Amino acid sequence: MLINSKIIILSILICILLGSCSTLEDAQAILSETRSDIEKNAQVYEEDAFNTLEIAKNFNQKNSDIHQRSVAQITFPKAVKGSFIFGGNYAEGYLIENEQIIDQIRMIGGNIGPNIGGQSYSQITYIMDPETLLEIRNGQKFSLQGTASYAKSGQSVTDIFGQISDGQSLITVIFNQSGYLAGISFEGTYISKKK
Repeated sequence: MLINSKIIILSILICILLGSCSTLEDAQAILSETRSDIEKNAQVYEEDAFNTLEIAKNFNQKNSDIHQRSVAQITFPKAVKGSFIFGGNYAEGYLIENEQIIDQIRMIGGNIGPNIGGQSYSQITYIMDPETLLEIRNGQKFSLQGTASYAKSGQSVTDIFGQISDGQSLITVIFNQSGYLAGISFEGTYISKKK
């Protein structure tokens, strides 16, 4: 019963959002324009990826240890996230193996939960086994996680409190937050090669 009411509420919110557009073409144009703007603002370069990876390695001993154990890293120097109950995130980055750029990567995600605001941040996803690296190199990877975003000493902080992927094949570290996002959410993230 509770699930049905959530589905109904979600359907109503989607209808309200799309109902504000006079035609389906208008809705598609708005979504396409928004995507284009996000992609332009999220563009990063190889140098950004290496600098971000270096910052993460030197951030603390735990990050350094994870980096040493990982077989590769996906570096997102500038990710963006926005939410008002429902939200999304987007980033472009690089797959790095043995200190070499292997591929350009795109991360697209969605979230649901009592969350409000927007922020940009840096993210490193450490790939902990060769099988997961092969999956990503061959196309894609999906993971689910729970996050809590809050203010601490006047700064925005995001903690990952539950990560559901194949065992612990991916370990994600988020840092360099700016903007403000508060709340708790359940997120799905899709990582794929940028074409």
